[in-house]
Amino acid sequence: MQDAPIDLRRLQHFIKQCDPNQPLEPGDPRYVDFDAGQPVRGSSGARCIDQIERTIVFNEPTSPVCLLFTGFPGSGKTTELRRLQRRLEENKLTPFHVVMVDFQDYRTEPTPLSILETLRVLAFELDRAATRAEGRDPDAEPGYLKRFYDFLKTTQIDLKGLGFAQLGATLMFEAKGNHSFRKQLEDALASRFQVFVQDAQEAMAEAVVRLRRATHAQQIVVLVDGLEKVTPLREEDREMLEASAETVFVEHAARLRLPCHVVYTFPLWLRFRHTQLDSFYHRPAQILPMVKVADPDGVTYAPGYTKLTDLVGKRLDVDVVFGQDRRETLDRLIAASGGFTRDLLRMVREVLWSANTFPVDAETIRQIIARTAEGYVMAIRDSHADLLAEIAQTHKLPRGDDGRVALFGRLLQLYLVLAYRNGEPWFDVHPLVRGAPIMQERLAGKKA
Repeated sequence: MQDAPIDLRRLQHFIKQCDPNQPLEPGDPRYVDFDAGQPVRGSSGARCIDQIERTIVFNEPTSPVCLLFTGFPGSGKTTELRRLQRRLEENKLTPFHVVMVDFQDYRTEPTPLSILETLRVLAFELDRAATRAEGRDPDAEPGYLKRFYDFLKTTQIDLKGLGFAQLGATLMFEAKGNHSFRKQLEDALASRFQVFVQDAQEAMAEAVVRLRRATHAQQIVVLVDGLEKVTPLREEDREMLEASAETVFVEHAARLRLPCHVVYTFPLWLRFRHTQLDSFYHRPAQILPMVKVADPDGVTYAPGYTKLTDLVGKRLDVDVVFGQDRRETLDRLIAASGGFTRDLLRMVREVLWSANTFPVDAETIRQIIARTAEGYVMAIRDSHADLLAEIAQTHKLPRGDDGRVALFGRLLQLYLVLAYRNGEPWFDVHPLVRGAPIMQERLAGKKA
């Protein structure tokens, strides 16, 4: 760095603050309420967590609801779930107790989803939550873990003669990195599928009763995060992974219902791959949209720029990094992000890593946008181009056969298409995609 007015420690702090993969806890000073004031991420009165909270609060404890929640990676799903947890726990009219379950603790991202894994983890987590609520140490009292071990002994799984004392929590966590052991578990449980499902459901029902008794809460709520992460590392694994998600959230939807309220994150593309998905749950899935930075006709939407400038400003000194006139620096990054906060923070980090001087110059911004666009352009296939061009012009969900709708879901999964909601839902191609040569050709052809 030459003549940079940012010392090393301050620069390191800015970079850390702009981590796009770090969910924010309630009360974090970096949090920006996109739903306050003029709407930029939904219509007034139609926030995602508002809708979920109202559904839970307005239902009696004897009528638990099962709900779905999704959005793009890095768009703030986990942060919003944590806000929902705090709001429920601070409810003055009804005592709530909320259990957060993060499936990233139990599975790696390219692993297929499984209803058997989902139920065993939920039974384990609810039992541990009940034990903690009773003032005891769940690590010292095995609870469901011992029950699960005893069940496995009734199957054909080879535990290599190891007793419960030797295995312990390995039964739950070893499957995350040990694919061979995970397959053994899945096969063993599948051999007694109905019996295992019933046992897990009974264990969860017992844990919910214990939680109510120990916490004096009228309503128990489970928030399940991480089940949306089924992105394949290899294209040849895509069909298998997508089928596993459809099996869990469609075929086994009834088994996802718990003896208490529950909210699951799920893959966004599944909402469009299976058009009847909403019918299996108590209310339509809530989708966390992008921040609107332009109208469908391309006119700049100033409130979106204001909110995203605030988001960056809560992480670094905007004037020092981008200058006081930000039209050719930060504003260009916001436009290029399409309101996708993960991409915006990724590019801001690139500025901090790449700039030789601050405030950053327009040429460095241009280079960073071009490099970020390369990743998206390389993901475009010839079979995508016609539908992308159609969405760029109509901003609507494609009609027609199931294949077109499934392809639309794939484009969402690749972030080539972004979802917005201001009034009715609408869609647009990612701004970094629109300039790709193949897109320019197709758009020119449609205008001809």
